[in-house]
Amino acid sequence: MIYLAGDMHGWDAIVLVMQYLDAHHVPYENLGVKSAGEDMPLQNMLPPVAAKVRESTEHSAVVSCGTGVGVEVGINKFSGIRAVLATNAQVAAWAKEKDMCNVLCLVGWQTSKESVYTILDAWFGSVYDGNLKRLDMIKAFDAWH
Repeated sequence: MIYLAGDMHGWDAIVLVMQYLDAHHVPYENLGVKSAGEDMPLQNMLPPVAAKVRESTEHSAVVSCGTGVGVEVGINKFSGIRAVLATNAQVAAWAKEKDMCNVLCLVGWQTSKESVYTILDAWFGSVYDGNLKRLDMIKAFDAWH
């Protein structure tokens, strides 16, 4: 399952993601705002998304706020979450292939259908390369706090 969430500044990007997923017949659940003008603080939006993603390795999420940085920093605070702020297709592909990222963060401001769809094509078209040494290194960071 794909979980989506955006605040009022990420709404336009999330709408494009929903259109993309509908066109590709991919099931999703929107845990963020449901309309333009509605707002939801990140502290209310991100914990349910993280909880859903952590339920299964088959789950992932796409989240968005104005800069994308707030959702990326916030959701990465949860163990088991590896989020990337992908501003282009190559970063989205590498994040999934090399770092097994399970949450894609998008910029909500200055978002175009073409750029979002290109990023989504790369994200959904990529798979983890299986490099466990790199993943073990990333997991070791949890012990640093």
